[in-house]
Amino acid sequence: MDLKESGGLNTERFLRKAFDPQCREKLIRASLLRRNIYLTLFLTAFISIFVTALSGAPLLSVLSLGLSSLALVVMTKYDTQLFFLKIISRKEIEH
Repeated sequence: MDLKESGGLNTERFLRKAFDPQCREKLIRASLLRRNIYLTLFLTAFISIFVTALSGAPLLSVLSLGLSSLALVVMTKYDTQLFFLKIISRKEIEH
């Protein structure tokens, strides 16, 4: 097995799988699941910013802000990936 294949999705491998109809459905489900996980993490961290700020723990509030920012960035990646896959699916249905 190639070491590149065992790691995360790189651009070439993702595009190869994105244009394969069978793999695309798996990618859509995986991207949707990951996006929802990071959305939950973002919302939890966002709420904890205010809870820790009101309880007088500024360090934990700043750490929650960092966690929510990181979760938002990763969630945006999977949301963009999901949007791209859905566009490909729609274009394939039209043709």
